Amino acid sequence: MLHHRALGRDLEQLVVSVIDNRRPMRSMMRAMLAAIGTGRIDTYENANEAFETMACDPPDLVIAAAHMQPISGSELVRAMRHVDAGPLCFVPAMIMSAHARPSLVEEALRAGAHQVLVLPTSASTLYRRLDWLLNDDRPFERDGDIYVVAGMEERLSLSFPRPSYVPTPGPASLPLAIGQTDGAGDAPYALRMRAAQN
Repeated sequence: MLHHRALGRDLEQLVVSVIDNRRPMRSMMRAMLAAIGTGRIDTYENANEAFETMACDPPDLVIAAAHMQPISGSELVRAMRHVDAGPLCFVPAMIMSAHARPSLVEEALRAGAHQVLVLPTSASTLYRRLDWLLNDDRPFERDGDIYVVAGMEERLSLSFPRPSYVPTPGPASLPLAIGQTDGAGDAPYALRMRAAQN
């Protein structure tokens, strides 16, 4: 199985590349990563420079801004996942954005990102995301000329009804709501009682 490069690594050994056009964001991410104790932190102003450097010296993790010019974070990740990218194929990636619209999240995950990090964020949130990533054992699968995270396409293509009382669905294995219900799809009893009182 082909697992991502950061699987099982210790946080203090993690080499992270941060790519963002904005200097303040690069500085903020560098400070948060240093505060939580990662290893070497490289920052890049644009995706072209980052790709060329990372191809020679691959990091263990890429954190890229969604909205960069001329190449977006998702486009960078898509290029990394191409079979010709060598060891970059297996470097996990996070896309960061202040506007995590469903379409942006879907685009990032389809491009090959493991996660989307919503900004603003905190060092504790970033730490939890990194901890999850270091233990994420989903393998890569080859799909033509690119590598994809196993199971991602199926997860993105799931379509099931979204009850009006649940703003976003959780994983398919989790219940949509917890509590007494009268039947399938009913809101929990406590929610119905609160709504009736208002």
